[in-house]
Amino acid sequence: MKTVDSRIVDQPSSWAGFRRLEARFLRPRRVVLIAALLGLLIQAALGVPVPLLQGMAVDRLAAAWHPGGAGPSPAATVALLVGAMLACHLARMALGWKVATTMSTLALEVVRELTDTMHRKLQRLATSYFDREPTGRIMTRLTSDVGSLMIFLGGGSLQLVSDLVLAALISVLLFWIQWQLAVVGLLAMPLFVLNHRAFSRSIHELSHAMREQVASLYSLLSERVSAVRVVRSFVGEEAEIAEFARRIDAQRAVGWSSMRTVACQAAWATLINGLGTVGVLACGAALVQRGDLTVGELLAVSALLAQLYQPIVRLTGAQAMIAATLVAVDRIVEVLDEPEVPCPADAIRPARRPEGRLVFRDVRFAYPGGPKVLDDITLAIEPGMTLGVLGASGSGKSTLLSLVPRIHDLPEGHGTITLDGHDVRRLDLSALRRSAVLVPQQAVLFEGTIRSNLLYASRDAATDADIRRALKISDLDDWIAQLPEGLDTPVGERGQTLSGGQRQRLALARALVADPALLLLDDCTSALDAATEARIQAALRQTRQGRTQVVVSQKVSSVVHADWIIVLEAGRIVEQGTHESLLRQGGIYATTCRHQAGGMTFAGDPALPRPHLTPITTVRRENAAGRPR
Repeated sequence: MKTVDSRIVDQPSSWAGFRRLEARFLRPRRVVLIAALLGLLIQAALGVPVPLLQGMAVDRLAAAWHPGGAGPSPAATVALLVGAMLACHLARMALGWKVATTMSTLALEVVRELTDTMHRKLQRLATSYFDREPTGRIMTRLTSDVGSLMIFLGGGSLQLVSDLVLAALISVLLFWIQWQLAVVGLLAMPLFVLNHRAFSRSIHELSHAMREQVASLYSLLSERVSAVRVVRSFVGEEAEIAEFARRIDAQRAVGWSSMRTVACQAAWATLINGLGTVGVLACGAALVQRGDLTVGELLAVSALLAQLYQPIVRLTGAQAMIAATLVAVDRIVEVLDEPEVPCPADAIRPARRPEGRLVFRDVRFAYPGGPKVLDDITLAIEPGMTLGVLGASGSGKSTLLSLVPRIHDLPEGHGTITLDGHDVRRLDLSALRRSAVLVPQQAVLFEGTIRSNLLYASRDAATDADIRRALKISDLDDWIAQLPEGLDTPVGERGQTLSGGQRQRLALARALVADPALLLLDDCTSALDAATEARIQAALRQTRQGRTQVVVSQKVSSVVHADWIIVLEAGRIVEQGTHESLLRQGGIYATTCRHQAGGMTFAGDPALPRPHLTPITTVRRENAAGRPR
């Protein structure tokens, strides 16, 4: 059996988390909660007179049937008592229905608001959170954990409060009827407490372990289903079936331990309940024989004792639900406490159409726990220019681009990146990302239509002309025209119904529809053939209209027409210049160019003259003597 995870949720901190959620989501609805609680208490209180009425009816009948009994017929009195009992039951039924529907409605509202809050939180979290947390674990917090909280709110929370109040009320009533029987009945209470303490920690640990197993299954399914083509390509079906079966077995083992523990606790509670009942009946029989107690009173005490033990046993049975709820609360609070992408209160909103001057000064970056990915990156890109970034895999090209729209945040003290003279960390995040759009190599599309994907970043501002222009630049216009449904053609989940090249071109078109001032292309034409890539690059050069572009690639053909080219190696700029000057240097760029072109040099497209722009200004640092270094 899989051992229980040693990282156990601390129960006091879980209750603190529950109080936080209560203050945020339940307290604004306290009027409804109080009304429901009062209704539940009245419903519980209406059950208390029933045993007393039963006892009185029995005593009236016993008195009438006694051989020496005399007096009027008890029929009318018994009928009145039966009518009172029926009224109590009907009132309890009506209150029970009203309380149940009220609490169900409240639970659904709270869960809806909580789920929406968590989803909004996830949208604001740093990318590093998603780098370290598997998708399945995130999904369990939005589904399984929130579901546990809904079950607790809808069916358990007020019932627990009602049970406690009912137990106190019945205890007082028992002492009023017959204190000796009350003492005997309440002797079972310490045993219930010991039973609770004996199993409390085990149930809490197993609840946490069960949540971890569920998250593990979600993670496996999320990852493997999205990679089903890879699984089939490598004939990995049997291995995946075996791995899934292993995790199912681990979950079953933890589930079996949890159910066995809960069943054992319930069995002991049942035994304690029985011992208390037998003890009261034995003591009550002796009191009846002595004449200190009537049969009806004994019946009433026995029924009240059953009502006293019932909520205690129910509380014991609810321990597993409470433990699961506390674990869920702790995991929900973990998400809500995650640090968001920092945005200063006095964030600067860039101009509606920024100029697009991008400057890196002394930029150094490393992922948590890893080596430096970028080291001493210093350069400037003037508005309307195209910068080409060439480098091998792992040289830091994609990281360099991701720092501009703050997909990853550049820590303080690790240099600066400015857009039009403003540090990107001081800019309004939404405005920054509308101005600087990143097109990644792994094109991600959403389930819907081609049109909905193209309008994703510009739902309100884009026109049909903008869409047609973007499709033409991305070399998609002819393909779209051949589709029976055109732009309304459905796109499967993650665009899996399209080829890799079509997905990349749609992702590029989506960015062009947004019309950013700064376009960041992260090897986003890697899946295209050479002819298609050349047409797209030519169209981008012709239509850039002052837009600043940064093109990252491993291929010289993707950056050859850039106004300035830098070569990255191990996170550092090792070469920079124009295509011609880099060829004359005979360094990494020239070697890469010869290898990729089979010894041929790139002369550019004769039909497209190089754009005449001001050469890039490299930012230089000076030492104490004033000499560039």
